[in-house]
Amino acid sequence: MNIKTSTNYVSGRRFSKHLLNWIKSSSKAQNSIVVLIILVFAGINIFSVLRDFSLTTDEDKHYLYGENVISGDSTRFDDSKMPVTALNVLPKKIATFLGDERLIYFGSKFYTARMVTIFFSCLIAFLVFHWARLLYGFMPALFSLLLYVLDPNIIAHSQLVTTDIYVTGAFAFAFFRLWKFANERSLRNGLWCLFALGISQVAKYTAVLLFPLFFIALLIFDLLERSKSLQVKENSKVFAIRYMRYAALTIIASILIINLGFLFNRTFTYFGEYQFRSRLFQNIQADFPALHFLPVPVPYPYLEGLDYMRNTEQSGLLSGNVYFLGQISELKGFPGYYIVASLLKVPIPTQIILILAQLVYFTQKERRGNFFKNEIFLLIPVVFFTIYFNFFFNTQIGIRYYLPVFPLLYIFSGNLFSGWKDFSVAQKATSWGLIVYLFISVFSYYPYCLSYFNEFVWNRTQAYKFLADSNIDWGQSKNELWKYISEHPDAIYSPRKVRSGRIVVGINDLVGVTVDPDQYAWLRNSFEPVDTIAYTYLIYKISPEDLDELCATTAYCDE
Repeated sequence: MNIKTSTNYVSGRRFSKHLLNWIKSSSKAQNSIVVLIILVFAGINIFSVLRDFSLTTDEDKHYLYGENVISGDSTRFDDSKMPVTALNVLPKKIATFLGDERLIYFGSKFYTARMVTIFFSCLIAFLVFHWARLLYGFMPALFSLLLYVLDPNIIAHSQLVTTDIYVTGAFAFAFFRLWKFANERSLRNGLWCLFALGISQVAKYTAVLLFPLFFIALLIFDLLERSKSLQVKENSKVFAIRYMRYAALTIIASILIINLGFLFNRTFTYFGEYQFRSRLFQNIQADFPALHFLPVPVPYPYLEGLDYMRNTEQSGLLSGNVYFLGQISELKGFPGYYIVASLLKVPIPTQIILILAQLVYFTQKERRGNFFKNEIFLLIPVVFFTIYFNFFFNTQIGIRYYLPVFPLLYIFSGNLFSGWKDFSVAQKATSWGLIVYLFISVFSYYPYCLSYFNEFVWNRTQAYKFLADSNIDWGQSKNELWKYISEHPDAIYSPRKVRSGRIVVGINDLVGVTVDPDQYAWLRNSFEPVDTIAYTYLIYKISPEDLDELCATTAYCDE
């Protein structure tokens, strides 16, 4: 190394050192890095949307309901649509009000509507960073943020006009505000907490479960943490009265926000006037006739939708068959479905960080010293929903239902990187190496992130043997399909009978989610796909000789 090169090397090291010191000491520099990462995340989603993806199965209905709500009508036309999607219609509504829809670009592909979901997901990304920084510091929060923005499931659903990202953000925001209120019982924090819990109820019906979870988390906090700092401990009566006051305020605030969200649509309809679908509400109505004259203080479509969802979840109607590891179920789900789905659809480096974060946290006493003060608000909902979705929830049609626990897990994972400045070179290199691996893994699927499987499913034509439905195909690749068909006029799409040639079939049809499982048993059991279209449609090449052999050795050709 000559003198000039040596001088440049030393100067470079000094510059790097000064840059790192500036970043560590400057909140402005740290915020700039975070804003840049979130902007890149937004760009990743925007460029994906601009590829002209087709609408997923539910987007048009979610948009229609949001359009109805923003026009003053919250009347329900199916089970799962919620007022929150009015946000996706807001840009068009503003442009219409101003008298010129050319102010936005809004076409059949819902570009502008999807941008609203992307913006909301960016807010969640900032919340993940902000909460993790309050708990663990800047560098741990940076890793938490990277886990969120590089999650292929988050990326995929951030681009859609549905409620999945909204409820994911609502969960994280609600528990963040509960954590703030638990640690500082001010009026401001109390109002924020009530507001966060209330708005979650107009995002998705899963949020109903937040009511008992809020009570449990706060009660545990008060019993095992806050009471330690009280010089004069409350007697049981005062303690009970305080919680009764919390409950009353929660009910009042939530009812008010639900009514606002559903536009006070037939609020105070008598309970006996409801036309329920689910056995649960029908039994309540039949067994308690005194309730018939009870005016229900929430809008009719709110309770109607809750009943509708209960009926759908119990009966399996409208969602098709449930598919899991090569098995089909018409009504009941499979125990452990979301655990397996996470093992296959959450990137491996993310799983490594999550596992290490738990091991380090629960094996080091100094890290878990503030568990009942902080991490309890992250882990109680994670544990509850892991048990609920895997063992008591029958609508197992995609990992998207499990998304609300992801931001909480990523925030918690930040604890692994606490004390970053004391990490060895090897530890830091390993940490960044995992992020690089994460980036490569996710973007090997880009822009088809909805169909992402990690390297446990190395052959991407074989993913259908593990999961299906919205884990792979939610209708998002129809444009890619028609493009392929136009370029390959010999291709036969979804043949109704046994055929030879270039066969193209959707994964949900192949495995029996959307059609009779027997329809493509001949294809599924006798041949292997040679390629995919956007990882959503499978391509088979079957020669006449292959077909002759199939007909000679099986009964498929007789059907």
